[in-house]
Amino acid sequence: MKLGVVGNGMIVSWLFRDIRELPQITVEALCVRERSLEKGKALAVEHGVKALYTDYDRFLGEGDFDTVYLGIVNSEHFSYARKALEAGKHVICEKPFTVRAEELRILAAEARERGLFLWEAFKVPYSPVFQAMKAHLGEVGKIRMVQCSYCRVSSRYDRYLAGEIHPAFDPEKGGGCLYDINLYNLHLAVWLLGKPEQVHYFANRGYNGIDISGTVILQYPDFQGVCMAAKDSTSPCYSLVQGTGGYIRVEGPASAPVYAELVKKDGSASRIGEDASGGALTDELREFARQLETGDRTACYGMLDHCVGVMEVVEACRFFWKPLDKTGFSGYNHPIAGCLPLAREGAGENS
Repeated sequence: MKLGVVGNGMIVSWLFRDIRELPQITVEALCVRERSLEKGKALAVEHGVKALYTDYDRFLGEGDFDTVYLGIVNSEHFSYARKALEAGKHVICEKPFTVRAEELRILAAEARERGLFLWEAFKVPYSPVFQAMKAHLGEVGKIRMVQCSYCRVSSRYDRYLAGEIHPAFDPEKGGGCLYDINLYNLHLAVWLLGKPEQVHYFANRGYNGIDISGTVILQYPDFQGVCMAAKDSTSPCYSLVQGTGGYIRVEGPASAPVYAELVKKDGSASRIGEDASGGALTDELREFARQLETGDRTACYGMLDHCVGVMEVVEACRFFWKPLDKTGFSGYNHPIAGCLPLAREGAGENS
């Protein structure tokens, strides 16, 4: 896999760090904004990247790479990914894939039509911890409750309180807790259990209307799920599936699980999976490279369908949290792909 990387933020630095472990992946070009040129030059020199661009169209037209990696602001994911697909490039996009589900459906259709690979970079299905959790799910009996908690004060939160609005706290740029750390929780719940029948989102808003913390309630036919996340406060991070025969608990956030433990109803406990990577991108990148090398579009498109389902859940959540943005998106008047809000009357105005 030959990458062309777009962006110069923290996640791009992590990408460069982690691909050192993957000789099957190389970075052939880097594209940054004109105002970030000096930072781009430093990254290119540090990591031996030969080609540096500030024009995305030239980058796509001239760059010697087969796959575009997008580590840019959320609100630009759709337009940048679509251009890359139209240029015949495979795409790895950091989460969230897009801001709206319809945008992702368009990208998915484009990728399939062109026979291209399109991946969302997120940890859940590629972690040995969550793979073990899914493999042992039948041992907890009839599922009665799911809990996912990912609460850590953002490194940018104090600056936000001081009036500096980074894209992570900007509703106009697809920021907020739902699109950031709670998205990991939703990915896990939907990957394990499928899409819920109903959702409701209760959000704590910041001064500019962004959700700085919040709780998603997932209603399945005969059990509930709770996905909690916060960028304004900290608590233990974990994931838990409990049933009539026991439970599986994962220590650590859904972005960086540490281990999974299966506890039976009789009190016996066993560790069923571990991950010492600390949330590194290595597992997912290794799988993307494998799919590309072997032409395994079935695996790619299967996960793409999952990602569309997650974005539909996110959109149903947004019915209840109407961000104060200028995108023209202020809630819903109709069900989205069968994912129905729990209560419509007045929902979202006071959440």
